[in-house]
Amino acid sequence: MPKDITDELRNALYGRSSVFVGSLDTPTERIVYHVLYETIRAGKTVIWICIRDTPDTIFDKFSSYGLPLTLSEQKLWFVDATITDDSTVTPQTSRCTPLDYASIIMELGKLLKENPVSLVMLDNINILAVLDRVEAIVRPLKYMDTKIRTAGGGFVTMLTNKAAKGSAEAELLGLIDVIINVDEEKIHAKVGSKGLSIPFYFKGNELILGSIDADKDLRELFSLTREEKKMLELEVEEKVHLYGEPTD
Repeated sequence: MPKDITDELRNALYGRSSVFVGSLDTPTERIVYHVLYETIRAGKTVIWICIRDTPDTIFDKFSSYGLPLTLSEQKLWFVDATITDDSTVTPQTSRCTPLDYASIIMELGKLLKENPVSLVMLDNINILAVLDRVEAIVRPLKYMDTKIRTAGGGFVTMLTNKAAKGSAEAELLGLIDVIINVDEEKIHAKVGSKGLSIPFYFKGNELILGSIDADKDLRELFSLTREEKKMLELEVEEKVHLYGEPTD
């Protein structure tokens, strides 16, 4: 029986930026919710940047996948930048003006100071490509990514349709280290020219992900070189003045 390496995938996401890519016919979103649920259950912090889904919607989706969380979950924080008239105040949530990247980065920075080694989930980059110009997105998205990773965390997002060549989505994918394509039976992780395919299935509400010796291959695929780590630090130092972050 293949070894379940869901925990290994979750741990591999730290220090990298990753996007799960699928379609309406694949369980892409369900897999992401499982990985983040297991992160919270392991006592690790998840910070969710809400662009499309409100915090209440996210809690409802966890429940729909058989992964119940409480509103007072201490390891789940939100930066809510959704376009909504909902005035509900969700615990552990900071509100931002939609597409106000400076405000989003400032609120994220505050949370990272308290919870530096966090997985940060940007709920969907499709919606960014629809709502804003690519040239307006690229610099703040790249800065968020590098800031999260230099703090020891990982940046995670989703793309729920294939990106056509030359599209806004394809340009945004070019900013992300690890592309994880999801089909009906396997996930296919790719970093540069290196790749790894891992089968998965669901047993009730549980995600089983694994193959023989895939845990070692997964760690090697996601590992950062010393040069990559130094480059991240330099990028943060160069861009820190752009977004008016607190210095205390």
